[in-house]
Amino acid sequence: MKEKTRDSIKKCFKIILGLLLIIVGIFGCIRWWPHLLTLIKGAIGPFVILIGLMFVFIGLSD
Repeated sequence: MKEKTRDSIKKCFKIILGLLLIIVGIFGCIRWWPHLLTLIKGAIGPFVILIGLMFVFIGLSD
């Protein structure tokens, strides 16, 4: 019984922590929207390079 209660408390803590992080994340996206767009624009190039490298490695491994 004690183990079951402990697992329930851990599960509730994880859910509450997850909800709090979602709320903070939404607030951050709304508050710093222009900065977020700049970050996304800056990350597109390296992301495309990594995808290209992945396809090259997949092609070489076949």
